[in-house]
Amino acid sequence: MRQGELDKLERKRKSTQSAILIIDITNVILFIVTIISFALLITHSPNSNEFFVIPFITIPLIAILIFAKRYIENSISKEISKAIYEPAFKEKNTEFIYKDGLTLDEVMASNLFPRPDRFASNSLTKGEISNFPYKASNITLLEEHTETDSDGHSHSSTTVIFDGRLYIIESPFNKKGIILNSKKIGKDKLLNDTILIIKIIIFLVIMGILIPNIISMFSNPFFKKDLPFFGLFIAIAIVVAILSFLSKRKKGYKKAKLESGQFNEYFYIETQDQVELRKTLTPAVMEKLINLRNSIGEFHLSIIGNKIFFAFPKSFSIKYNKPIQELIEEAQVSVNKEIETIESIIETLKLEEEKIKKGIIDK
Repeated sequence: MRQGELDKLERKRKSTQSAILIIDITNVILFIVTIISFALLITHSPNSNEFFVIPFITIPLIAILIFAKRYIENSISKEISKAIYEPAFKEKNTEFIYKDGLTLDEVMASNLFPRPDRFASNSLTKGEISNFPYKASNITLLEEHTETDSDGHSHSSTTVIFDGRLYIIESPFNKKGIILNSKKIGKDKLLNDTILIIKIIIFLVIMGILIPNIISMFSNPFFKKDLPFFGLFIAIAIVVAILSFLSKRKKGYKKAKLESGQFNEYFYIETQDQVELRKTLTPAVMEKLINLRNSIGEFHLSIIGNKIFFAFPKSFSIKYNKPIQELIEEAQVSVNKEIETIESIIETLKLEEEKIKKGIIDK
């Protein structure tokens, strides 16, 4: 992209940033006005009826402004992505197509994630890494939950399964199936453990309230008449829970541990073949993966058939608060880091495969 085009895009970026800031400030003001009007209505303050109409104006306005913000962001994202990432990938002899992405079937073939309720993908790249053809894209996997409160009202929530970038590399290797998912370590592990402890405490409190009530229900003569019905209901619930658990398990895969304690601390390991696992994840490969985990943070890896899958949690995202030239430089660093990470692992795997062919075994 020529300098004149970059300057034009930079002016557009600045105007977009200003527009987004104005929308955000306006929405905050509208939200505060809405809360105040609701408070006045609830407290039955003098002349509170005059504020009755305000929420009917502010709430639709907030929704319209949120839609407008997303539209503005989406309209410029494609232009900025092309400007900052196309040159970075071009240096790597890589094709970059912002509007395309990996399919859900391609992502699910990695066996790294559970099937999502919602899926999005963009910023497709195609090229070669270590002379192996590959393609990659940003992917977002979301899981939706519906909960019903004590009043019978349903509430929906969304959990992010994964938001990042997935690479699929075609290789001459042929593996039955090896899956490595990064574990939380350090502060992230402490946070997860704290959340788990809180959940256990909440569960115990709930059970402490429910169990006495259940016992009293069973002792009630009126309840005993309906005991077969409740027994059938509980049995069905248990069967559904078991089937749900089994459906989430990867068919043919078993959990594994290797000789390296640090490697086991960093990764959840699953495999279809324990012998092949140890032939593939030799001490040299494990050392490389441990070093990468320490240097770049979380990543996930699977080797299935002739495909190698790499998943990096951070996707290529557009930031409107930085100049285009600075975004281009950051993009080049980000692209180089990911490609070099994958290259280093593939080169190590290639060396170990050569050793296996020659009958050399690392100990």
